[in-house]
Amino acid sequence: MRQHGLSTAWEAIVQGASLAQACDAAGMRGAPRGVLVRDVRRLLAGEARLARIASSIRTPELMLAAIRALEGEPAADSELARAGVDVQELRQREARILEYGSPAARLGQRGSVSDEVAAALEGTLGAGTLEFLNASWKAAPLCLRVNQARISRDELRARLETEGIATEPCTWSAVGLRVLGTGALPMSKAWEEGLYEVQDEASQLVAQVVAPTRSAPVVDACAGSGGKTLALCAQLGTRGRVVALDIGLRRLTELRKRAARAQAFNLLVHEAPRSTDASSPAVLDPVLRAIEGRAARVLVDAPCSGLGAMRRKPDVARRVDQAMLERLPAQQYAIAREALRWLKPDGLLIYATCTPLAAENEGVVARLVSEDGMQALPQREWLPAELHGLSSNLDGTALRLLPHAHAMDGFVVHVLRSRAAAR
Repeated sequence: MRQHGLSTAWEAIVQGASLAQACDAAGMRGAPRGVLVRDVRRLLAGEARLARIASSIRTPELMLAAIRALEGEPAADSELARAGVDVQELRQREARILEYGSPAARLGQRGSVSDEVAAALEGTLGAGTLEFLNASWKAAPLCLRVNQARISRDELRARLETEGIATEPCTWSAVGLRVLGTGALPMSKAWEEGLYEVQDEASQLVAQVVAPTRSAPVVDACAGSGGKTLALCAQLGTRGRVVALDIGLRRLTELRKRAARAQAFNLLVHEAPRSTDASSPAVLDPVLRAIEGRAARVLVDAPCSGLGAMRRKPDVARRVDQAMLERLPAQQYAIAREALRWLKPDGLLIYATCTPLAAENEGVVARLVSEDGMQALPQREWLPAELHGLSSNLDGTALRLLPHAHAMDGFVVHVLRSRAAAR
C-alpha cells in the first residue's frame, strides 16, 4: 500500500501537482499520510542530486532508496543491490562531479537543485547559498496568524489548548503562533469561526510592514487567495478599506470564502483589470475608478520563482528553469508599474516577493526608480522598531528574510514612494 501510494503521489508531482495535492491523489489519511509526506519531501529534496548521477533510475521507490543510500543508510544499499544498482558507482559519480564539475554543478549537487537554480541563487546569496538550500529543504514549522480583529493571541492560544492544539508565540510576529509537535493540524472550531489562518511568519511580517491606514484604502494588487489581504483587514479591524485584486477568479472565490469566515467586512474583492495594450493601462469599471489614485498603501506581492518558500513548497524548485528566470523580472516590473495607478501622490508601494533572487527584487525596484520616478526608502523609515533586529543595515532599502538566518520563509521587501511626493 505504501509503495502504491508513493508511486501515485510521485506521478502527480511529475504532472505538476503540489506536495499536498500529490498526497491527496494517493488517498492517504492519518499516520500513513504523514509517512508519505516525509517520503515525497525526501524525493523532492534529492531529485536533482540523483538526476546527475543516476538518471536511469526511474521508479520513485528506487529513487528514494538511492537517496537514502547516498545519505549513508546501510539498509538502502541492500535494497539497491537486489535491484542491480551499484551504490559504490553512484558515490563515485557524485565524487567526480564534486571534484571536476562546473561551479554550478558542484553547488547544485550539494544543494540538490538544477544548475540554473544554483547559479541564480549563488549570484545573489554568494557563499550563503548552500546554507540557504539546506535550510530550505527542511520542513517549515506550522504557523498561525491570529485574527486580531476578533481575538487576542493569548486568548486564541488558550482556546486552542482546550482543543488539543499546543502552540507558542512566534519569534517576531506579534500575531503569530507556532504549532508545537508534528503532523497535520487537526480541524479546529476556532478555525471554523475564523479566529486564525495558517500563514508563515515571514508572510505575516510583510503585512505588518504595509501598515494600512484607516483614512485611505490599501490595495493588495496580487491578492491570490488572500493570506496577506486578510492580515491587512485584521489590522484595520472594522474600519478602513482593503481592496483585493487578482486575475485568478478561482483564487478570488477562495478569498471570498475565507473573508466570510474571518468576518472581514472591510474588504472589496474584485478581478484585476487587464490591459490589452502594454503601452496603456486597462480601462476601469466604476468601482475601481473610484479607487484610482487614492490608495495610501499598495502591496505588490508579485508572482515569482518562489524559491524562498521551498520549506513549505518543496515542489517549487523542480519547476524553475532558465526561461522562467529570464521571463519573470519583466513581468514583475509590468505588474508593479500597473499598480502605481492606485497610489495617491504621497502613498507607498510595498513590493515583495518570496524569492531571494536579486533580479526579481532589486532589479525590478531599480526599474521603478529609473523609469517611473519612484524612490526606494531606507528601512529605518518604514520597518517597525520591534523588527529592527531582522535587519543588518537599516540604511539599506531591502529587508531580506531568509530561512537559514531567520527561521522563516525567504521574502524580500522594498518600500517605495514617488520622488515628487518627497519634494
